[in-house]
Amino acid sequence: MKYAFLIPIYNTISGRLLPQFLNLQEWCPQLDGKIYTIVGRTHADARNWLCTDGGGFQNSNKLINKVDYLVWIDADQSFNYSQLSTLLEYESQFCAGWYVKDLSNTVMIADWNEEDFKKQGTMNFWNSSKIQKQKNPFEVDYCGFGFTKVSTEILKKMEYPYFRQRVVEIGKYKENVSEDASFCLDVAELTDIKPTILPQLRINHLKELYI
Repeated sequence: MKYAFLIPIYNTISGRLLPQFLNLQEWCPQLDGKIYTIVGRTHADARNWLCTDGGGFQNSNKLINKVDYLVWIDADQSFNYSQLSTLLEYESQFCAGWYVKDLSNTVMIADWNEEDFKKQGTMNFWNSSKIQKQKNPFEVDYCGFGFTKVSTEILKKMEYPYFRQRVVEIGKYKENVSEDASFCLDVAELTDIKPTILPQLRINHLKELYI
């Protein structure tokens, strides 16, 4: 099998997005893929469960020995077949689309610069206007995993748990690094591979609010 489509679901999937996941189920045979989901687990726990198909410490290679790529699709991402094809067909061990985090227009990709962090208390996140100026795919230090493809050859070089949450001290700040950012940093240190962002691959990010 070539692709494992991994969908972490914390509580529910919006009814607005359910049709695309039903479509994904229909696309799986022609894409040589299979869908894996998990409900009710926190971010790092859910990702570790999914990329091992529940094998955990006992059988951490259970899934990665059977597939070529892990394709992460968060349950609140909106995508179509053309966008999925763009991600799958791009020749890279580690690549991603991009999406806006919230109304601030902040994008879930960033450059790790500790000197800037000391001054501003945050890393240098990109915004959509900056990405739209990029004509070619580009590397970043870390990205969100909402729409991301990772070669299983990368994970085979890592120790389980593959997703951890780093706690780093930078100047006066103590930062709790997210599990996807920690994964990107771990991979770069181990293999010198960084995530490649495809600037034409913008994915919609659904955030529904109760008032």
